[in-house]
Amino acid sequence: MRCSSLIIILLSAASAGDAAWYQKVDGTVVDPIKSIATGGSHSYSGNNLKPFANLAGAYLFYADLRDADLSGANLSGADLVLADLSGAKLVMADMSGADLNLTVLGGADISGAILAGGDYSGVTWGGAFYRTDNEPTWATGMDSAWRLGAGIIAVDPTNLVPEPSTLLLALFGLTLVKRRLRC
Repeated sequence: MRCSSLIIILLSAASAGDAAWYQKVDGTVVDPIKSIATGGSHSYSGNNLKPFANLAGAYLFYADLRDADLSGANLSGADLVLADLSGAKLVMADMSGADLNLTVLGGADISGAILAGGDYSGVTWGGAFYRTDNEPTWATGMDSAWRLGAGIIAVDPTNLVPEPSTLLLALFGLTLVKRRLRC
């Protein structure tokens, strides 16, 4: 009895040690990757998911990857079916040939990503965006009309509105200049 208990403990410890983690946009690490299907740990045990990681062919079916930073990652041929990549940073990521069927990409930054040759049927794109000075390599059929209908937003970096704190600082500086000129 003790021997079988020890084997079970060792096996569960070994499987937990093999689990992979992912890095979020804010730099925090989620360890291990969670499964949307079970709510527990995801079975993926390959390379950790971080910027510029080689994840070619990775099996991330049903993975919870919200706010993941996968900038420059190689996701070519990866299985991301039913994964949640909402809010993810996929800038310059290679997703060529990836299977993103029914994946959530709402709010994801896809600037410069390679989307050619993948399966994007049923993807939730609403709020996904790209910078117009770094447009993705689109898959066939992803023309501007399709992107508009899918809810993908093109952001013009030359027309960005300053953050409120920057605007307040500028206004404060202008009031000081005016006071200085009166003296």
